[in-house]
Amino acid sequence: MLRSMNTLGCSLKYSGLHALNELRIKPVCVQSVRWKRKPRWLPVAKSKQFRVPERPKFDEGETLELRRLYDRYRTHLRAVRKYLKQEFIDLSASSSAALEGTQNEAEEHQLCLKENEEWNKQVALLREQRLLQEQEARRESILAKLVAAEERQKERMEKAEEMVREEKERAKFYITADNIDKAIEDALASPVDHNYAIDLEGHIYRGHKTKPSDVPPDELEKIQVQG
Repeated sequence: MLRSMNTLGCSLKYSGLHALNELRIKPVCVQSVRWKRKPRWLPVAKSKQFRVPERPKFDEGETLELRRLYDRYRTHLRAVRKYLKQEFIDLSASSSAALEGTQNEAEEHQLCLKENEEWNKQVALLREQRLLQEQEARRESILAKLVAAEERQKERMEKAEEMVREEKERAKFYITADNIDKAIEDALASPVDHNYAIDLEGHIYRGHKTKPSDVPPDELEKIQVQG
């Protein structure tokens, strides 16, 4: 009886230990995490209760540049949207908008052709008038040049005739084989002295052997000084 009781106690004890091992909670690694910012439910700190934060200041040039870039971005995006929308409408050949757009384009093309023809007519008329004016101006210029050339030719001919007349007049005094003896006798009979002297008062005494006393006072020749 005592042995059976001991056996029962041992079995109960073994069963309890096994149940305890099954019900035991496995340990969990717990790590505390601090708040990066103060939680919302906490009030403002007393040291910061009446502080007014300073408004951040941005560079004016940088602000304008960012605004310009943003406007440019919106413009490009708007253009891309419109382009894609127009492409979608054009690809929808069965839609009424595509048919209407095609008809409008054809009408606009015809209108442009008519307007282009009118412009071509106006330009052609203006070109003809300009060509006529240029032709008339060119004709007048050529006539003026011809008249000027005739006048120059006439002046050259008159100068040539005058030179010929002068040479004919000089030819009368040329020394030729016929009159060379007479020219030599005349030269020996009337020698020419090109020497002359000038005094301090500017009087000229011509001749190599001429003395100041040989020239009368009323026949003195004086140098003409040009001022």
